[in-house]
Amino acid sequence: MMEILEYIKSWSVLKWIVLVLIAGFIGQFGRMMAEAIVKKIRQRNAQKENLSATETKTTVSSTTAVTDKKLIKAMAKARKKEVKKK
Repeated sequence: MMEILEYIKSWSVLKWIVLVLIAGFIGQFGRMMAEAIVKKIRQRNAQKENLSATETKTTVSSTTAVTDKKLIKAMAKARKKEVKKK
């Protein structure tokens, strides 16, 4: 009778050990998967920020170019007026 109880107890302990190991494996896998998902989301956000920064730079440079052209035109007009006055 004692042999049977010892046999059952040892299997019960082994089952718990295996269960804990499996749970640990699943937990670690889930953690790594969550980290991979977060990494991909961060990369997408970084790419979007880079694109928006590039668009902003392009807009600023084109606005600056337009302002420069207007300034050049205004200076040319002022020179023409000066020449006409003289």
